[in-house]
Amino acid sequence: MAIIAIVLVFLLSVKVFVEPWAKKKIQTAFNANSDNYLVKIEKVHISILKSGIELENITLFSKQEYGGFPNLTGEMVSINFKGIKLLKVIFKKDINIHEVSIFNTRIVGKMPFQKKARAPKVSSLNISIDNLFFDKLVVEIQDASTPQAYSIKDGVLKVYDLQVEKLDTLSLNIIKHFDFDVQELREVLPDSMYTLTVTGINYSATSNTLSASNFSIQPNYTDYEFSARHKFEIDRIEAGFSQISFHDFSAAEYIQSGNLISSFIEIGEMDMKIFRDNRKVSEHVNKPAFQDMIYNYPGTINIDSIGILSGNITYTEHVEKATAPGMISFSKLNALIYKITNDTIYKTRKAYTGFKAEALLMGKAKITTILKGRLFDRQNTFEVNGSLSGMDANELNPLLEKIAFMSVTSGKIDAMNFSFTANNTKATGQMNLLYHRLNVAFKNKRTDKTTAINERVKSLIANMEVLDSNPMPGKEVRVGIIDYQRNPEKFLFSYCAKSLMSGIKSGIIKDIKGKTK
Repeated sequence: MAIIAIVLVFLLSVKVFVEPWAKKKIQTAFNANSDNYLVKIEKVHISILKSGIELENITLFSKQEYGGFPNLTGEMVSINFKGIKLLKVIFKKDINIHEVSIFNTRIVGKMPFQKKARAPKVSSLNISIDNLFFDKLVVEIQDASTPQAYSIKDGVLKVYDLQVEKLDTLSLNIIKHFDFDVQELREVLPDSMYTLTVTGINYSATSNTLSASNFSIQPNYTDYEFSARHKFEIDRIEAGFSQISFHDFSAAEYIQSGNLISSFIEIGEMDMKIFRDNRKVSEHVNKPAFQDMIYNYPGTINIDSIGILSGNITYTEHVEKATAPGMISFSKLNALIYKITNDTIYKTRKAYTGFKAEALLMGKAKITTILKGRLFDRQNTFEVNGSLSGMDANELNPLLEKIAFMSVTSGKIDAMNFSFTANNTKATGQMNLLYHRLNVAFKNKRTDKTTAINERVKSLIANMEVLDSNPMPGKEVRVGIIDYQRNPEKFLFSYCAKSLMSGIKSGIIKDIKGKTK
């Protein structure tokens, strides 16, 4: 009975005296050493048998205020410390804990996002945590000076074997092994033009696999509102990707050094819409070649391949004096992009980057393309080979009517094959375009009509210049010549498209002597 009485008195003393003292001690120590935040703890529970401490209903306030309220507030239902090695804390001043669990955390408010990284703080103790667990983490924070904002919905994070040596800097670099699940991660960019959203994120350090259900790039303004907010012409990109997985990918390495390394990235489905208002003035800035973009990545990039199982791409462009934009589309896209790396070892070893793709042009004709470029070639040389199956030529009218101000009234494309080599300055190659009964009509830029006298004259002249078939009756197949000087202000897609157009033009239009040019 005496032993029981002593135990009860001891437990009661812990409850009545020690726990309130510990609560006050923790609050005072934190608030005295923090320049920016204050903490409030409702209850502290101490477990002697489990060598543990549980903090309940913790609230964190920023000392700076915005509109009479704290800039940032944080709430946690509980923090549970289990397996604290008290002897090390008392005699060695080392913190060694088996498990730390943080439940139902919510952080909301505004704070200044640092433009320049501050020197990370230095640990004054040796800290070791076998398992650190965040359950149901919700974050909603916004930059105090820009529209930039971040949100995390229902995040779960597990960190294993966390080791912080005395005098180590306290940064994300100390996290080596972790798993996480996030229902939704969202960012509004500083200029407010885009919102980036990822849902269904999962990462396992054991398998080194990162997966996501969906990733979207969503402009916050409509096509013309978006372009109106820019002084110069610019692409508005709206994109969605689903069933994404990164294999053999180290999230810890990416966080610590920005290195992007993966054996295979798979995208189940992609849907992309691009709009450009060419009535805006050009900024006249040179665009880097796609190889230079890889080399200039600030970290190491080494991706064996990226596979797109299914996709759709629509490009819309509004040119000067057109009443509406023109459009070209690629559907049922299947693509493989391979050997994306900036490893300088390939300055001495032969290696090639490129892609293979097939899709339906305007939803009708199958187009296949293979691009291959030597890594670390000084001229950024690459080769393109491709083909197009048969289609009615008037399927291209959604593009031609609003960009070239002409329409195809009749004609059939039987097949097209092309091959060219391009570099930083020029593209050269050949184009075989087989077609028959081609007839075109010019359209008025303001009325879209083809019946006015001016448009009729232009159409007559055009049809006199355009050979209506290839091959012509009794003649050999004409070979178009691809010869195009690169515009350094345009990127890869425009470079290839203009190169192909030079080959098409030379194969279908007569010169003044009646020969094709």
